[in-house]
Amino acid sequence: MIAKVKQFMEKYYMVKSGGHILVGLSGGADSVCLFFLLHQLGKEMDFRVSAVHVNHMLRGESADSDSRFAVEFAESLGHICYLVWAPVEEIAKKEKLSLEEAGRNARYEVFLKTAKKIGADAIALAHHKNDQSETMLFHLSRGCGISGLRGIKPVRQWQNESVRIIRPLLCVTRKEIENFLNGQKLSYVTDETNKDNLFSRNKIRNQLIPFMEKELCEKTVEHMADTAELLGEAEDYLNLMTEQAFKGIVNECVHNQNRRKYSISVKELKKEHPYIRSSVIKKALEQLANANKDLEKIHVDSVLKLCEMPVGKKISLPYQILAERGYEEIFLKPFSLEEEKTNNSEESQTFSVSFSLPKPGEELQIPLKDGRILSAKVMSYEEFAKADYLEKKGEVPDKPYTKWFDCDKIEKYLRIRFRETGDYFYLNETDTKKVKTYFIHEKIPKEKRDSVYLVSQGNHILWIIGYRISHYYKITEHTKKVLQLTIRGGNAHGRET
Repeated sequence: MIAKVKQFMEKYYMVKSGGHILVGLSGGADSVCLFFLLHQLGKEMDFRVSAVHVNHMLRGESADSDSRFAVEFAESLGHICYLVWAPVEEIAKKEKLSLEEAGRNARYEVFLKTAKKIGADAIALAHHKNDQSETMLFHLSRGCGISGLRGIKPVRQWQNESVRIIRPLLCVTRKEIENFLNGQKLSYVTDETNKDNLFSRNKIRNQLIPFMEKELCEKTVEHMADTAELLGEAEDYLNLMTEQAFKGIVNECVHNQNRRKYSISVKELKKEHPYIRSSVIKKALEQLANANKDLEKIHVDSVLKLCEMPVGKKISLPYQILAERGYEEIFLKPFSLEEEKTNNSEESQTFSVSFSLPKPGEELQIPLKDGRILSAKVMSYEEFAKADYLEKKGEVPDKPYTKWFDCDKIEKYLRIRFRETGDYFYLNETDTKKVKTYFIHEKIPKEKRDSVYLVSQGNHILWIIGYRISHYYKITEHTKKVLQLTIRGGNAHGRET
């Protein structure tokens, strides 16, 4: 196994001569194996090793015991282990994250700070082939492209930092790790939360993959790891092709206040394969936003549709990016809400999208002006009840950005738009109320009233998004089909604030 890991490290140029590797040492089987292997390979490959252990302060004495084990194990091999406490529960509450995500963010922050402090040029993490397969399945279930399916990269540069993240164990399985530890008579600790199927990844690890190995193919993990490696090579090649196409299609120029603006040649864009077209647009959006989170396929597709639209047509995207159709190009530029209100107030007043109800089992997604997305799907009342949408008392939950409607009361098509004269909704079975009066009663500022989205059938408003629905469309015991509407995303970064 040592030779296998060494060969893998050399293949991906994970360490340079005289380098310093910081290992994330949790004390579990994977990290103990990684640290021991790097300890043995250090002299042979000419690099130094240190360790860092993060105590998440979640499991009391059990976590403290793991910390002591990690420190003592590193010291027994003659190496330093830096011990850092991170109040993960506090972080999760403050930043409104799950414990899983908050813990991951805290660990990576500690890894980077420690690496920079001690002058390490690489951070080694103990992900292996089983982790690779879990990641691929997790991404696939949530929808992804090649980048998601390639899973975990063996080597990754840490954003704009000089430190790299390396994963020397991606060439071995969890079973190989356990066999190696037994052969070397190395002990390790077991985190009891790994058996808790409350977390999605634990469900994949403890339930889905064992089922696939037993019922489909015993080498599922190895085959998926091989596929990830092939997809990685394919993505690297496609990224190279995208980079070359980008240079011939996209021109950068200066926008207002010295901000970047991109001009995309429609003629040159159309010459490319559809995959490269989408990749070029996505790359341009990511560079303008300086991020990739919340930039989804629906946003890329919206920009591509501008190629077939008349001059002057505009769409708003996440991160306050505006896409506009020129004569022979599409312009992408940052666009503040103040600019939009001043220069385009008339358009904001008349924004309207009509849509028919999707077929059962399908989901309709509609991009809106500020980068948000309205999704719609239809289900039977039985499906609605079985999916745990109903609360314990059998009541429909009151969620601000997801609502359910009696589909049988909806005729023809719906519209999502801003307010118009004559808009109303039902307060109860008999009484109606004008939307204008409702806005005044709810003390919604005048400057915000024209940017509140409404879902309507004529002037009858089904949903004042973010506030309430019309009583007329509420689900009853007579409902046969249910329409679910969800709005997600936001003006600044694609998420509600």
